[in-house]
Amino acid sequence: MPKEIEKSTEELIKERYGAKLDEYKKQYAPRKLCVIRVEDKTAILRPVTATEMGQYSLMIASGDNGGLDVACRYLLNALWIDGDNCIRDDEEYFISAMLQVQNVIELKKSSFLRL
Repeated sequence: MPKEIEKSTEELIKERYGAKLDEYKKQYAPRKLCVIRVEDKTAILRPVTATEMGQYSLMIASGDNGGLDVACRYLLNALWIDGDNCIRDDEEYFISAMLQVQNVIELKKSSFLRL
């Protein structure tokens, strides 16, 4: 689809999910939902929990069981609310979505200082 007529992700999500989107937002408020878009396919993800963040980090750190690939699949499946299943099931879509999973876990910036 040419860029000038391509729908924005927000338009696409509202059109596709309508009232369900409002229900999802209320369910997880005040935290925000995340949307991953790959071409015209979308996935709506709920906010990550501390437990899931820890599990994801362990999977990446261990590297024994597939590392980043397995960790991203775990997180994508754990947070999945609704969307086009091909993002999880089709390797081409998953690879693109995998690059966005890092954005899901970046909630707030923090800093640490020892004095």
